[in-house]
Amino acid sequence: MSFNASRMTRRQFGKTIAALSAASTGLLAGAPAIGQGLRKITFLLDIGAYGKHAMFYPAIDRGFFRDAGLDVQIEAAKGSADNAVKVASGSAEFGFADTPTTMQARGTGVNVKQVLMVHYKAMNNVVTLASNPVRKPKDMEGKIFGATAGDAPRIALPALAKINGFDLGKVEIVTIDGSAKPAVLMSKKAQGILGLTAFAPVYAAAAEKTGEKVVEMVFADFGLDLYSNGIIASDALLAKDPGLVSAFNEAMVQSIIYSCEHPDEAVQMFLKRYPLASPATVRAQLDVAIRHLLVDEVKRNGVGPMSEDKMKFTLNIVREFYGLKGNVNLADTFSNAFVKPNQRPSTL
Repeated sequence: MSFNASRMTRRQFGKTIAALSAASTGLLAGAPAIGQGLRKITFLLDIGAYGKHAMFYPAIDRGFFRDAGLDVQIEAAKGSADNAVKVASGSAEFGFADTPTTMQARGTGVNVKQVLMVHYKAMNNVVTLASNPVRKPKDMEGKIFGATAGDAPRIALPALAKINGFDLGKVEIVTIDGSAKPAVLMSKKAQGILGLTAFAPVYAAAAEKTGEKVVEMVFADFGLDLYSNGIIASDALLAKDPGLVSAFNEAMVQSIIYSCEHPDEAVQMFLKRYPLASPATVRAQLDVAIRHLLVDEVKRNGVGPMSEDKMKFTLNIVREFYGLKGNVNLADTFSNAFVKPNQRPSTL
């Protein structure tokens, strides 16, 4: 458009400026990062990022957060308990935290709840060498296992023993640093390691170097099928800004589904941020996370929603075996009000 302002009346000039302004607004409408402010929020991982967390980064790189009007900073926490405290205090809007741990936190007045499930199948496991394997719970009797002081499977072990009828008194647990677990297993200073199945690929890689193979026994396969990590938010945020919670959850569901459908791309997005990580290990850990997501419940109801019956089972186990304090009601532990049902990967 060309014009000579000196030949225009004031009215004509005003109309021209208005038209240019409208055209500019129309051009910017498709670019929310320009001209429209994105809401800055913080999302805390349970610990430092590793392969299982790769499913969250498509939310950034594919624009799912942006499309929801969000500018999300992903940061690490020092475990699920630390995560819950920070989310409850408002230091972060959302967290990725273990359900039994957040139930325990709730009992101490840390008012957070699960609003979207990710690890539908808990990852608590025992890893042993194939030369001296544990394939079922009773095989643990007479063996020594390494674990950190706060390992979730260590806390859950009495429940596993009760459900499966083995003698916990015949199982010895030694406390070690998490970083020492592969070396302790390979040196056979302990016959097994208690941990999470997302780390099984690390043990498998270490064992391969010595000509060994590992055997994994997952607690959930033997009756202790608890809900594990999901997205948490504070009661205060749920009451104050339910729209934000729904928008964040929708972006996360799309990111998770995209990762299930395009795992290699999700791995590359992760490696872009953590280039020193092993691509093979990251992919193996993401595959574990996907397996612990795509369970029968998700096939029925989609990614995100939770079952009242399974949440009740999880809460009862926490009450009986985890030293739950306070009076925690089932309704205080989770909500399906902020996630749409029936959203599934095309791979199902």
